[in-house]
This record gives sequence, C-alpha cells and structure tokens, in this order.
Amino acid sequence: MRLKIQDIVAAVNGKLLVNPTQGEWIETITTDSRQMIQSGLFIPLKGERFDGHNFIDEVYHKGAIATLTMEEQIRDTRLITIWVEDTQKALLDLARFYRKSFEIPVVGITGSVGKTSTKEIIAATLSGKWKVHKTEGNFNNEIGLPLTLFKLDETSQVAVIEMGMNHFGEIHNLTTTALPDVAVITNVGTSHIENLGSREGILKAKLEILDGLKSNGLLVINGDNDLLSTVKNLPVQTVTYGLNSKNDYWADHIVSEGMYTCADVMTPNHQYKIRIKALGEHMVYNTLAAIAIAEHYHLNETEIIQGLASYEPTKMRMQITELENNITVMDDTYNASPDSMKAALKVLMNYQSNGRKVAILGDMFEMGEFAPQLHQEVGRFAQELQVDLLIPVGELAKYIEQGYKMAGGKDINYFPTKEAFLAKMPELIREEDCILFKASRGMHFETLVEEVGKVK
Repeated sequence: MRLKIQDIVAAVNGKLLVNPTQGEWIETITTDSRQMIQSGLFIPLKGERFDGHNFIDEVYHKGAIATLTMEEQIRDTRLITIWVEDTQKALLDLARFYRKSFEIPVVGITGSVGKTSTKEIIAATLSGKWKVHKTEGNFNNEIGLPLTLFKLDETSQVAVIEMGMNHFGEIHNLTTTALPDVAVITNVGTSHIENLGSREGILKAKLEILDGLKSNGLLVINGDNDLLSTVKNLPVQTVTYGLNSKNDYWADHIVSEGMYTCADVMTPNHQYKIRIKALGEHMVYNTLAAIAIAEHYHLNETEIIQGLASYEPTKMRMQITELENNITVMDDTYNASPDSMKAALKVLMNYQSNGRKVAILGDMFEMGEFAPQLHQEVGRFAQELQVDLLIPVGELAKYIEQGYKMAGGKDINYFPTKEAFLAKMPELIREEDCILFKASRGMHFETLVEEVGKVK
C-alpha cells in the first residue's frame, strides 16, 4: 500500500490540521493502537465504551506518522493530523477510494448462514487460476471489511469479500465500499431476526448488497431458499443454484465418502463430478455458488477441479477429529442458527461410525422474542432424525429440550450451564461415540471440545 496524504485528505473529505515533515506516503492503516505499523495512519474509532482518540498519543512510537481525528484539539504535534466529521465513515470512504485503484474482480458474499464456508470455497475454486485475496477470520463488518481491502496489493488478481450484518443499512455500507462485480446471497434464515423483525426484513437487508453491485454485475442466489426464490425482475443479471433442477446450477447424486462429499453438478455449460473435503449437503450448495462464479469468469474444468481440491475446512467449522479415546468429535462451534444447526445434525446422522450419534447443542443468540420457538424447532428436528443422545446446554437450550419432548423424544439430558454438563460428561460419553458440538460463538463451546479428549 502507498497512499499520498493529500489523496487521503480528499478521500475522507477531511481538513489537514497538522502537517509536520514526516513524509507524504502512508504504507499501513490500522484502527488498533497496539499494532506496530510502518509509515502508518491511525484511525481512532469511537464506541459506547471506548474512544480511540485516547490512544493517539501512543501511536507515534508504533510507527504511525499520521492520524485521523474528530477532535479540534491536537493530541500529538509529531503526527500529521487530519480532521474528519466521523472516523467510522472516513474508514469506509478511504477503503472505497483504495479499492477503486484495483481493476480486479471483486466477489461479495452475504447470507444468514454459510457466508464463511461459501467465501472459502469460492476463494479456493478461483485459486485454480488466480492469486486470491480474501476476508480472513471474522473481518466482515464495517471495521473488518475496510481493513481487508487495505491489504490488497499488486499481486492480488481477485478479491473474495465476506459481508456480515445485524442491522439495516450495514450491508449497504459494506457493498458500497467493496463495490463487487459479483454478489452472492447464500440464504435468508433467522439469524439476527431480533434486530430485523422478520425473515422478510432479513431478505430486505440482504438485498442491500445490490446497492454497490456494478451495473453489469452478476447476482448469484440460492434458488432453493423459500424467500430468495421469490426475488424477481432485478436490474442485474441473476443466476440461481440449488439441488432443484429448475436452478441454473444444480446437483444430485450427493454421497459421502469418508471425509469427502461427492456429487454430480450440472451447469448451463457443463457437467462436473465434484469431490470436496467437507461433509454435508450444505457444502454442495456452497460449491454450486463457487462453480457459477468460476464459469462466469471463464475458468475451465481443470482450473475449477484443481481449485476445489485445495479447499480445507476452517477452524471450528465442522472440523472432524478422531481422538485417541476412539471418540469422533465434530467441532462446529464457531456459530449457530436454526438452519446451521439442522445442517450440522444432518452431517452427524449421515457420518459413518460404529458408536452412538451424540448432539451437544447450546444457545443460539440474537433470536429475540423468537428464541423459544426457534430453539424448539431444533429440538423437534433432532427427534425427527432420531439422534441417539441429545444434550442441550445453556439457558435458551431448555427450549431445545422442550421441542425434543414435544416431538415424542424421551431420554434427554439438559444442563443449564457448561459447568454442570462438564461435571457429568464422563458419565454420558462412551467410547466410539460420534459427538457434534454446536452453539453460538458467545457460548464458547470450544472449551467443551477441549475437555472431551480427556474422557477416559
């Protein structure tokens, strides 16, 4: 990265307050005052419980030569100081300015569930031809997305950008910053329904991704999703994917082979036999979106298959481990929603193992007034699949227990806290069990995964 100070001032509609002789080029941008940065610009953000302005006087010693500010006072006269009305908006404005300096394809991805897995498999597929820059970790919000864009460099040939949200307007801000050439909506479920009021509200929020999509861009949507399938007459080219043959991209003959999922994929141009290192029908959906984008950019079959072969599941997202005590652990603890809970339960029940199928399920957050019925829905689904042992853990998980019992389930072990479960875990877990762990991120179920390996 190399940005001129004067270009930054113009991009953020700022006013230069202090301009000591420090150099005119910015090579790094950060919002974290703890980072060491070379010739860096510090952007102090302000929230309900923190104010980055309080750390401006520390960043000079970390390599910063410039800072933005919303204050009239000068915190450090050694720093080039640029006043802006809103540092959060300036962060997005500057990221948009920087993104425009790259004439490369940008793929933007949103959806209630499956964003990260879809992002990863799209990136893997496109890597069959290009050097791919992608969102790392959970950098998918109004802070993380700009920081992701700032890491674009001259080696980047395509960018795959994840966009998350929990309120109206957030996807609008992200997409008008990233300016994607291709937009993907994985599905419309119930995540963040507490803030958005209804699934129809969630659909409206997800469709904000069109606000930044190029006029000649491509929208790729899950045609099997009940709400997305109603979206018609959009002003951009649209293709659909799913397991229904009415979609533009569809798949059948889905089978599991050990740690892999295989399927036949049909497209308007070709037929593929795919083999991906991941389990579950939902991963076939993600792969269909990836192939649709790859064909849009004219990757050939060899490039697509080679790219898919490079896919590796990310940490805490259906990571399957065979422990020394002959217990199989399915670590899907990164996050949870009703849709992803059901998908994970399907993977559990389809997995080939000698022991019992055990589901340890925790609270799903941001469900608001819908929390009881949505947790009950998961419990009913677990009973329909005939899970051998269901263990709900958490305050909201009591509704999973209720749903399970309402559907006719009898033997169940509910625990209000993780600590209560851990005290009983050695009595509940057996050798050769196949155990699924899944809950919202705030439940920190990864601590339970660590403990199950200690069971004798």
